[in-house]
Parts: sequence; structure tokens; C-alpha cells
Amino acid sequence: MDFDNLYCTVFPFLGSNTILKIESKPKILDYLYIASAEFLGTGILLFLSCMGTTLGIQGGVSSMHISLNSGLAVMTAIQMFGHISGAHVNPVVTLSALILNEITLIQVPIYIISQILGSLTGCAFQTFMTPKKHVDVEGHGVCVTAPHQDLTDWQALGIETILTVILIFSICAAWDHRNSDKMDSVPLKIGLVVGVLNLAAGAFTGASMNPVRSIGPAVWSGDYTAHWVYWVGPTIGSLLATYVYKYLFQRGRKQTVDDNM
Repeated sequence: MDFDNLYCTVFPFLGSNTILKIESKPKILDYLYIASAEFLGTGILLFLSCMGTTLGIQGGVSSMHISLNSGLAVMTAIQMFGHISGAHVNPVVTLSALILNEITLIQVPIYIISQILGSLTGCAFQTFMTPKKHVDVEGHGVCVTAPHQDLTDWQALGIETILTVILIFSICAAWDHRNSDKMDSVPLKIGLVVGVLNLAAGAFTGASMNPVRSIGPAVWSGDYTAHWVYWVGPTIGSLLATYVYKYLFQRGRKQTVDDNM
């Protein structure tokens, strides 16, 4: 296994020109770095995203405000932790990375468990730091993603699937070696993609595209309305987008991650 390029492959947002290197076999500490970055990144993502929607529930801010806040929260997480773990902060992004051989199977539970714990922690901070009158609202809880009342669950599933396809296509393009000279702007690009997807469909489903974006608010509010949609839709969307990109658009990709890692 070529450990000189380990961080370039495990942390794909860095690109192939990254000079970070590791000189010895990965140890528990290396996995701890990944876990810590995903935990903190997801926690910050949820804290910022949910704080930005709190007043919006009572009509205090516009959908543009909420959408930009969501996109900028993603941008912040990637900027802070992209060079450490890739800043997936989303299990379906981790799934896509596995399919594209950006990470190994043994790393998947490290990513996903850290993301779930980060989501729960970020939402906990948001809940306890928000005035009670802004948390105890009618309808769905603060920051909970739920389908619009005029949508069926199946329509919501379709929307979440399509949104996730677009998001994952964008991320696959960022990981593509042909874009290795454009890595500096990846946080901004992905953040803008998330923002425009929120503008397009936030009013219909909350534009989650991320199971851990939905699980934290659901747990702390006790509101699991159509919660399955936010796991199944993004997972289907990730699988569709990743396999299409891998077999239709990917060219000359060199596999550099050893499955035995």
C-alpha cells in the first residue's frame, strides 16, 4: 500500500497535489482523527443549520435566509475539516466515497457513527441554547425535516432522491482527478449547490439530502414524521448518482486505497 498518498485518497477534497503525508502504517490515532473531524464537522453543521431556521419557523426570516444558511453551514464544515477527514458530514457521501474507492470498508462505520453522534450533539446544543418560546412551536419541531402537508410520502421520497442525485453528482465531480487543480474552491462550490437545492425544494421536504441532518432534530423534538423518507431517499439518490458517475463519466481513475487498510 502506498502510504505516501494516503491522505490524498482518504481525504479526497484535498486533491492529488496535497503534500500531507503519513510515513507509517495507520494506527488507532489516525482513525480517531477521522472520527473527531466527522463528529465536530457534523455537530457544527447541525448547530448552524438549526440555529438559522429557529426564527424562520415563526416567520422571522425568509426562505432565502434559511437556504443560504444551510449552504454556508456546509461550506464551513468542509473548510474546517476537509483536510482531515474529507468532511463528509453525511452518511450518503460516505457511501459514495466507498463506491468510488475513496475510503475503505473498515472506515465506513467510523464515519457514520461519528456523524450520528455529531448530529445529536449539535442539535442538543442548539436546543438548550435557544429560548424556550422559539423551541416550543406548533406543528413540527424546530429544524425537523418533514414533507409539506400537501405532499404524499412518496412524492417527498422522490424529491429527496432527486436532490441527493444532484448533490452527489456535484461531489463526485469534485473528487474527479480531472478537477484536481480546482480544489481550493470546493467548500464554496458544494455550499452553493446545497443552497440552491434548499431554495428549490426546502419548502417541500426541508431539502435534507442527509440522514444525519434529519435524525438529530427528530430525536430531540420527538417528531419522526415520515422520517424514513430522509434515510431511504438520500441513500437511493447516492447509489444512483455514484454508479452512473463511476461507469459513465469517470475516466482514468487510479485506485490508490488498499482494501486491507
